[in-house]
Amino acid sequence: MHNAHKKLLIPAVIAAALTVGSLAGCAIGGASYGSASPSASETAAPAKLPASFPKSDVPIIDGTLLVARGDAGNGWSVTVQPQGKTGFADAKAALEKAGYTAAAGATDTKAVYTNGKYTVAVGTPGISVTYTVTAN
Repeated sequence: MHNAHKKLLIPAVIAAALTVGSLAGCAIGGASYGSASPSASETAAPAKLPASFPKSDVPIIDGTLLVARGDAGNGWSVTVQPQGKTGFADAKAALEKAGYTAAAGATDTKAVYTNGKYTVAVGTPGISVTYTVTAN
């Protein structure tokens, strides 16, 4: 039963990562769906990782944080606009270097990694890289 739950969780995590990544692309222009006109401070300041984000366990590539939300109970969603065009490859390499194992089914735009503590779905709708992190 526990393995069946994990098999169902991985596709759900990938779908969530891709959905969040697609929505994050809308925020690059300074506005996002479902919100009134953002103030200058909302569009100028990059996001910050939530205090509960497992920074020491989940490597995030360098770049501008576009989205950084979540908590330990529900998981986290982080979207980064990297400085270069190799952000997705860099994200995968950093996760592997940190001891994560790639799940089967990775493509050129999405992958799921696990270790003993976390499952990390990483995806790219273009240049930006979106992480969806859940505790195991």
